[in-house]
Amino acid sequence: MHARLPRSRSSVRLLARALALTVITVAAIAAPVAAQLPADRLVQLADEATNAAATFQPPSAAALDAAAGNLRQALRPLDTLLARSKSGADWREYLDWPTLEAQAASGAAADPAALRKLVDGLSATETGLDMPDFVRVRKAATRYAEAADAARGAGADRFAQRLESLSTALRKAAETGSAADLASVAPTLERLSLAEQSPTLIRSVRSSFSRPNMLFAVHENLFAEAVNRPVDQVTPIDETVLGTRVRGTGHTTGTFRLDFVPAHDRAAFDLVLAARALSTTRGSQGPVTVCTQGTTDLMARRRIFLTEHSVSASPVEASADAHTDVTGIGVNKKFGKNLIRRIATKKIAETKPKAEAIAEGRARDRLRQKFTEQTEPALAQFREQFQSRVRGPLEARGLYPEMLHLNTTDSELMVTARKSLANQLAAVSLPPSLGSSNLLTARVHESAVNNVLEQKFSGRILRQADVDAMAKEMKGSMPESLGNDPDQPPWEVTFAKQQPISVSTADGRMKLMVRGDKFVSGDREFPGMDIWATYAIGHAPQGIMLVREGDVQIYPPGFVPGGGEKLSPAETSLRRILQRRFDKLFKSEIEIPDLPLQGELAAAGPLPLNELVARRDGWIAAGWRKKDPVVQETITGETVIGETIVREASFVR
Repeated sequence: MHARLPRSRSSVRLLARALALTVITVAAIAAPVAAQLPADRLVQLADEATNAAATFQPPSAAALDAAAGNLRQALRPLDTLLARSKSGADWREYLDWPTLEAQAASGAAADPAALRKLVDGLSATETGLDMPDFVRVRKAATRYAEAADAARGAGADRFAQRLESLSTALRKAAETGSAADLASVAPTLERLSLAEQSPTLIRSVRSSFSRPNMLFAVHENLFAEAVNRPVDQVTPIDETVLGTRVRGTGHTTGTFRLDFVPAHDRAAFDLVLAARALSTTRGSQGPVTVCTQGTTDLMARRRIFLTEHSVSASPVEASADAHTDVTGIGVNKKFGKNLIRRIATKKIAETKPKAEAIAEGRARDRLRQKFTEQTEPALAQFREQFQSRVRGPLEARGLYPEMLHLNTTDSELMVTARKSLANQLAAVSLPPSLGSSNLLTARVHESAVNNVLEQKFSGRILRQADVDAMAKEMKGSMPESLGNDPDQPPWEVTFAKQQPISVSTADGRMKLMVRGDKFVSGDREFPGMDIWATYAIGHAPQGIMLVREGDVQIYPPGFVPGGGEKLSPAETSLRRILQRRFDKLFKSEIEIPDLPLQGELAAAGPLPLNELVARRDGWIAAGWRKKDPVVQETITGETVIGETIVREASFVR
């Protein structure tokens, strides 16, 4: 039984979906392995921070005037916005607009205390303060306040304290090997940058924390079941060669496959058709009928290039190598058959090279044309999907990596990325190595996860109504713990500005933390709480699972359990409310299912988890292997190239 060759399926469409899946896949699982933080470099940076204390420079009057000018410039678009807003007058009152304008006009005579008070108001968790116009004013006011502090004499002590904090964090991380101890480095650098102090130190630390923090690899074998297909097609033949009409049957067999091509500056893939057409024909001219058997080797190839910006392709390369053998010559004459047969035999021998050349040329041209026609729409779809499903949505949400590089080896597609804004840090250490038996690997540093979460949730207010709307949009696929609980009043959480939701790792463990600056339950308002749970790897008959160690921990920021300090009645009440909800969110056991695949790749999945790695230096890694074979009835597969390619390629002479 021959496999059918559908026109509607496209290997390039498959590649688009697979690559999109690869670029946006993130794994977060743990297993014991030694830490790899570069202790020597961290100690060196700590020494640089200590030595930088002597570099403090009070800002000049010109620097203060420049900072005041930046604040005045930032106020203009906000002034325009508030003038159009119905609540503009209320915002002006909240921001103490006259004081803002007065300080912006003060230049070197700025009042640091007044500026700090203004910054505190701009940094509050009020809804609306996260709008760009407000954020620009807050940053300009903060920079101005830092400069004014430094000019009045308090800046030197503040500068020394920040350098000591930076040095302490770096040294502690060098000793423990834990990336969690580096949490204060980024905000400290940000404050130093706003104060315009120690630019050399800031550059040195940032450059050391700028390694890629996301690496993905897809093995070529993942596409084998979903992309590579046999070609098996029987087609009629009816054409004219050198004035002779030739009819018969062609049988084309071969393979269509996707080959990875080594390329260091981009990803490159070949779409390849390799086939052989066997033919049996009869051709008649006058009284002579010639029976032939032919063999034609066919090859078509098109190279696809993928970068972070575009999808492109080379022209189709096609070749055909034809050879025919005469299996019989019939003469429809009563007299002179032998003579006619000898003449025909000689004529066939003379014209055979030309006939084969004509056949090769026609086959090559048809194959090139059809391969191009089949792949062009698919390439257009690939480009559209890459923009609409990968790059576009990530850019729209501000989540596109600041660095993204794709390349291929002869067997793997590699995606290397760094997600860190100008005031964020990436990885300082190299990622772990995984085994060679994985079809799909993901190595993600906790900085990538935490940077994205901070970008999306810093200072944001999340309400029960927001979650209900998201659940409706996602057709109910939200965690049950975030849903509406009829026994509980509607809730609201205001996330902390720094590390609102974070992940940190230890050897074989993963800690998930939520930091809230304010909680609301019904008409009751509560102060901030830190909520966290720690998970370790566990094993079950069905595979890997995460097992929570102890209860969910809920305490005020900075509170040390067992340290002698007691919680207030309000804090105790809030803990009880949060415990019920977060016990559902942070389940005691979390099963890790096999990784499902989408589209045409679904046949190759789901992929079982093969390797798990979590290191204290912040690297989280996972590798997925090929699924176990399932005994089932044989079902004829389908090729992913168009039927017309093979049909038109089938010919004989």
